[in-house]
Amino acid sequence: MDEQKILKEAEAAGIDRAAFVSADDLVFVHDFRKYCEMNSCGNYGRNYGCPPDCGTPQQMEQKALRYSRALVLQTIQPVEDITDGAETGQLKKKHNARVRAFMDRLAQEGIGGLPIMAGPCSQCSQCAKISGEPCRFPDRVASCLSAYGIDVAKLCETCGIPWDYGKHKVGFFALYMIGER
Repeated sequence: MDEQKILKEAEAAGIDRAAFVSADDLVFVHDFRKYCEMNSCGNYGRNYGCPPDCGTPQQMEQKALRYSRALVLQTIQPVEDITDGAETGQLKKKHNARVRAFMDRLAQEGIGGLPIMAGPCSQCSQCAKISGEPCRFPDRVASCLSAYGIDVAKLCETCGIPWDYGKHKVGFFALYMIGER
């Protein structure tokens, strides 16, 4: 399937903005890991898709760069209070569900790839890491852009997708890395 057709399918799937960039154009900032380590989201060490379980920043970069292309996916959603973590957390789950369904459809069409999501892996309602069990779906675990150290501001510059939509709209991002090298 060509890239233009994928972009049209993304739009039909409810993805507000989509673009392709070369994986080589992604900017990785390993120091971003400190934001995960600060654990403001509460998932550090409690989710298999999050640090430290997902791998080092260097390992995450190498994992992403096994692919040649990044499909950038963004949903834009209204928000009452962008600083309300509970509200934005629910919107992030909605975003992740929408983009994961789209990625799954691409995979069914033979376009397999690596999902990089917004926020922690949400494959399970509660990660098995919390109870000390092994990951239930290791082939579906997905880490977030922060765990990879991907500079989203630079990504926005590269692909021409805005980042800021004001105080009553929020844009979430995901990447689907395709074209294994």
